[in-house]
Amino acid sequence: MPNIQVSRWLVESCPKVLEQKIISAVAYREMKGSISDMELCQIFGETVWKSGDNYHTHAVSLHINEEEKRCRVIPRLSIA
Repeated sequence: MPNIQVSRWLVESCPKVLEQKIISAVAYREMKGSISDMELCQIFGETVWKSGDNYHTHAVSLHINEEEKRCRVIPRLSIA
């Protein structure tokens, strides 16, 4: 899974199948300054929940490092 650069953020290990959703979420957050849980659910098309600085879907966990502007994607289930 490749790393992608979105604005000032480095997204590590981004599955191709989620790339556009993650780009949309990061770009929205950069543009508006924040993103709500409801907006994330709309972008991902499924339930997204927050745990500390991290976000989770049924497929992946997104580990956020605000200081370094890094987001690491960790699969929770097998995604093609």
